[in-house]
Amino acid sequence: MTKPQQFMPPIAGAKRGRKIALVALFALGQAVCAAIAAFATRDVFLALRNDVSMPTMALIAIALSGVGIAAMRIGERVIAESVGQHYAAELRKELFTHLSSIPASIVREKRNGGLALRFVGDLSAVKGWVSLGLARLISASIVLPSAALVLYLLEPVLALAAIVPIVIGLGIMSILGSRLTPLHKKLRSRRARLAADMSERVPVAAELRLLGRLEIEHSNLAKRTDRLVEAALQRAFSSATLRAIPDIASGAAGAALLFFAIRSQTPVPIVAGALAALGLMVQPMRSLAGVWDKNRAWQAARMKCERLLAIPRHADERHAPFANNDVVPELAFRDVSAGRLKNVTANVAAGKSVAIVGGNGAGKSTLLHLAAGIDRPELGRVTIAGQEPQKLPSSDRRNLIALMSKSSPILAGSLRRALTMGSAKRPDDGTVMTIAQQFGLGGVIERLGGLDGKVAEGGRNLSSGEVRRLLLARVALSKARFLLLDEPDDAVDARGVELIVNLIEGSSQGALVITHSLTLARRCDEVWVIEDGEITLQGSPGQILAPGSRWACLMGEGKAA
Repeated sequence: MTKPQQFMPPIAGAKRGRKIALVALFALGQAVCAAIAAFATRDVFLALRNDVSMPTMALIAIALSGVGIAAMRIGERVIAESVGQHYAAELRKELFTHLSSIPASIVREKRNGGLALRFVGDLSAVKGWVSLGLARLISASIVLPSAALVLYLLEPVLALAAIVPIVIGLGIMSILGSRLTPLHKKLRSRRARLAADMSERVPVAAELRLLGRLEIEHSNLAKRTDRLVEAALQRAFSSATLRAIPDIASGAAGAALLFFAIRSQTPVPIVAGALAALGLMVQPMRSLAGVWDKNRAWQAARMKCERLLAIPRHADERHAPFANNDVVPELAFRDVSAGRLKNVTANVAAGKSVAIVGGNGAGKSTLLHLAAGIDRPELGRVTIAGQEPQKLPSSDRRNLIALMSKSSPILAGSLRRALTMGSAKRPDDGTVMTIAQQFGLGGVIERLGGLDGKVAEGGRNLSSGEVRRLLLARVALSKARFLLLDEPDDAVDARGVELIVNLIEGSSQGALVITHSLTLARRCDEVWVIEDGEITLQGSPGQILAPGSRWACLMGEGKAA
């Protein structure tokens, strides 16, 4: 059973609706100030025509209206930005949580650059729509009708003359705006492809040069860049055309207003007030042009985010917390099929260690991922301590299971954090130093300047062997009751293999260990041989890895008799 499809969080959720209402209130305030300014402008021209005393109150009203409009726009912008940032933050959290909850096999099928774009380009488009698009749409939908009402109150004929070109302009903007969608999709697709390519190639740029690929990569980069620029220019042209419509419409509206004013001999003060009201309609119309652009980008980004959120998650049913912290769990596979694995039935008895051997691509790592609960079986059932690992609360899973895989994360930060990630309770520095020394990290500690020393992203400032030793020390510090180790002996010397043996034998923890080391496999309690997705042999090391046996020879011993 999997968790139902996730959906985008509502924009007005998490108390954001109140702030959106405040944006509308600020827009209404702008409309009121605009009305005051228009009528005050009329009064000033009336005073000029009648040659009366200085219209002080009208002039003050115009000045204060300007200040009021400016203050309202600042407030609207700040509140809208807050709504956009908080919504993007909630969506970012939801996307990351969802990624952590879907099968790792699905995540591995996706390109890192494409996934990263969800958290950069797409979230930027989402934030832009909420803070710059939706907020401006709300504001324009209030200010434009209000300004039109002011025009009508000043002079109905002039209002009709000006509003007709404005409405036509809005209609043209709607038609042009709808055509931005495919352009945004094309630009977004080409940007994503380029980002994914560069994300893949940048970390190995030096090796690509060594392979003689530099000119080829330059050529491919130039082609993708040209296609990206082409798509960007097409969108820029359409967007610029859309943004030009408000100026054309407002110019036509002004000309129509003046034409009918002259024809009907409308008093100059009324014309002046009407022009002031019309002028206040230009900015909202320009904002609407930007709204279309933001909306099309939002639609493209939302589609990608929803597609990611639609990937079924592991079931989120919660078993009762695993209460007995002293029990060493049993791991069981019952008729399990997943990936290359077919109908696997086996179990690791409490406190026992099992070595998994077999050729590349046989399904060994898939078995470990199923045991850890980061992948789910297509058929059958995997249990640890009688419970499905992917359904356990994360705190229980961390206490029960320690996974060391080829992709175990080493985040940029302190050596202390790299060593203690996964520990339910962070050990004190003395314990961390002791374990680190035991696993041969003394040189690393000295070179980096102690536990506060910085480890680079992915452990790039460590050798392959040092990375393995760090991950082994992390497993030891976690004190989990079941160890899942994927080729822990890879890139370590003979001393490192002995450390792994000590880790497994030195406690009552259960262990499932993928290894190509004959020494390590022979020190486990049991051996499973996986070939073509099936466990073909199960038995003691003495039976399966006896001197001269087939698998002993394949793992490095001399030729079979």
